[in-house]
Amino acid sequence: MEKGKPLVTVLTPVYNGLPHLTESIQSTLDQTYKNFEFLIIDDASTDEKVIQCIESFDDPRIRFIRNEENLGVSKTMNKAISLIETPYIIRSDQDDVSFPNRVEEQLKYLIDNPDISVICSWEIEIDENGQRVKECKSMIDNYGEFLAPILLGICPIWHPSLAFTKEAMQDAGGFKTEFTRAEDFDVTSRMALHRYGAAIVPEFHLYQRQHSQSQSKVFEEEQADMCLKIQVEAISFFIESQDASDLATFMNLKKAYTLKLDKKKLLKLHGQLDKLFLSIKTKQELSKNEFKSLRRLIYRRLGLGIYIIPYAKPLPSPFFMGLFYLFSPFYIRTVYEFLSYVYNRAKRIT
Repeated sequence: MEKGKPLVTVLTPVYNGLPHLTESIQSTLDQTYKNFEFLIIDDASTDEKVIQCIESFDDPRIRFIRNEENLGVSKTMNKAISLIETPYIIRSDQDDVSFPNRVEEQLKYLIDNPDISVICSWEIEIDENGQRVKECKSMIDNYGEFLAPILLGICPIWHPSLAFTKEAMQDAGGFKTEFTRAEDFDVTSRMALHRYGAAIVPEFHLYQRQHSQSQSKVFEEEQADMCLKIQVEAISFFIESQDASDLATFMNLKKAYTLKLDKKKLLKLHGQLDKLFLSIKTKQELSKNEFKSLRRLIYRRLGLGIYIIPYAKPLPSPFFMGLFYLFSPFYIRTVYEFLSYVYNRAKRIT
């Protein structure tokens, strides 16, 4: 893979990336695999020291682009992708640190698995001082395991260690500005709906930095609302829009507390979930194993309460609801979360 024209570009979008930018750039330059292009695109940083930092690196693989005005994450990513000519792209964020073998192993995985268009890797979370916080591991065995988390409001691909084919990303429509704070989840959802294959490389390739100013912490509530909107759109791809909203909320463990559940509502939700499964199986032409994986992951996340609803239907409402909560205890916790939500909202208003 090392010979000839580069096959892969490492893309680092930057906006006021100090103090961790130097370490991030150096970790890319120190890769065991050398034959790559390195596009750094600055989104009109207000700190000139950022520009000085980037320009201090003297490496012919670096291509440095500066936006004349701040475009935001989505437009900057789309601009960068349009400038890239290699078939494979690896994302490297400004405050994260790549392992030396990341480019080599991610590129090899994509080349060796042409049915896979988007991947990430295991990650190690670190704090502002570089101390390990936790290890993040997961896996995707088939398309059913790629799609199921999206229907639950969860992004199955971790974008800090993201790598993808340029063709698939552009075919899915790239990053969209209307999903600010959840651009990563949105584009992943659309790649899944386009029936692209995904995988998680079972190797640690990244130190992913968590700090107080990270987007997931500063805009947590706004991000959760946007993720629900993306989840509704994904479910609406398979069933009627009027059914998708309540079902998405019910399946979203961060938003389920906003639904008032009773026997009538649960019977309706069960019917909508069955419609969803049937439509996905038909529309996406799922194999037996993919369909089994999809159902298994969804029922594992929601609990078996929704699964046993048809069998409990003859029971009086109190027994029906008791049986549901017994097999899906998460929804008992939503009562507490709802009260906490109301209290926090009232506190902000006052």
